[in-house]
Amino acid sequence: MLNISRKMAYVILGVAIVFEISADAALEACQGYKYVGMSILALVLIGTSFFLFSKVLHKIALSVAYATWSAVGTLACAVIGVICFGQHLSAVGWISIILLTAGTFILNMWGEGKKEAEE
Repeated sequence: MLNISRKMAYVILGVAIVFEISADAALEACQGYKYVGMSILALVLIGTSFFLFSKVLHKIALSVAYATWSAVGTLACAVIGVICFGQHLSAVGWISIILLTAGTFILNMWGEGKKEAEE
């Protein structure tokens, strides 16, 4: 267990999210493991992401940490898919992602119980 502040736990969570998003982009780029180098990169990135994610769970509740990780990842991957891979998302899709992100923000601000918030 790392002896870190809650603020530093969120920084580490942010780094874990960046690794996860990078891994997702590498998975798309490797085209079903067709490109071995990109495939290995994706596996290393996702492994690093999970390792870092596991290190913050003693400071951030799993429900909040995972919601943050997945919502930010979802939004970022949607943007990357559109910009880098020419993918499209409907207006309803974008609205859904925005609502998911807003809900996660609310969860981070006011969703934890008193015990977790005091630590």
